[in-house]
Amino acid sequence: MGRSREFYTRLPGAVLLQHRPGEFALIGIGKARLGLLARRFLREGAPGFHLEVSAREGADQLYDEVRAAGVQTDGPPRDHSWGDRTFHATDPDGNLIEFDSSLGAA
Repeated sequence: MGRSREFYTRLPGAVLLQHRPGEFALIGIGKARLGLLARRFLREGAPGFHLEVSAREGADQLYDEVRAAGVQTDGPPRDHSWGDRTFHATDPDGNLIEFDSSLGAA
């Protein structure tokens, strides 16, 4: 993960937003965010990154919308100690998508 973090942060406009050494790095590239994860957090054979989709209206409303669209998730949103409420889905190619909102969001 460290090599990938260094690679992506060399891209023009890329900014390291968060970093937990050996676990996670969140990189902003323009309006997009790329999350790099340590292999131990991923399913076997999954890529070492995930796409983050943030919601101003809150993860619970986004969860309802995602489920209404027929997307299978890993379960309802959960609160995390770092201040986010998240749930996940996997795209047809096995890429992890994290849907999140700040715990302060509606």
